[in-house]
Amino acid sequence: MIIDPYKVLSVQQSATNDEIKKAYRELSRKYHPDSYIDNPLSDLAEEKFKEVQEAYEQIMKERENGYSGENTFYNGGSNPGNSEEESLEMKAVYNYLTAKYYKEALRALSGITQRNARWYYFCAVANSGLGNNIEAVNNAQQAVSMEPGNPEYVNFLNQIQWRNQRYQNTSNDTGRGFGSGNLCCDLWCADSLCECMGGDLCSCC
Repeated sequence: MIIDPYKVLSVQQSATNDEIKKAYRELSRKYHPDSYIDNPLSDLAEEKFKEVQEAYEQIMKERENGYSGENTFYNGGSNPGNSEEESLEMKAVYNYLTAKYYKEALRALSGITQRNARWYYFCAVANSGLGNNIEAVNNAQQAVSMEPGNPEYVNFLNQIQWRNQRYQNTSNDTGRGFGSGNLCCDLWCADSLCECMGGDLCSCC
């Protein structure tokens, strides 16, 4: 947890949500890894980018729980976790994904309680990036089931399913690369090949 997330975003604790949102977007653009490709400061920018995302998430979580600075509070009865605040949290996840920080994206997603189709789609992208193929397919299928008419979700599901099927077929073909299925026959063939190279795998053959 960051001791002073407001300081990271260079805003006051009394700042409005719009002011925090503006500062967050500006800093995210400033330190985004795509702007530091082949730059000696890339590692520093990466750490700063992550710090900005974490600070923003922390502020939004605090305000979701009822605190929003020294002079501003949520009205009783309203739910700041809905609408704008929720979409801003998803914006942080989106930034993680575009920067290929998949673990950080999953961590941020775990803190979001409203799990809609977009949430499952982002989970699928993050898990796919980490190589968690089964989990990625499950998440993508859930997103499609919730919004079957969304071409973005459908295309991504088809893409990872095709990739998984291709990987399985390649693995099966590789597994059938050598061997007759008969252990004795295979041992004899191996011994013959070894003798051709001047060795002797099995003296009894």
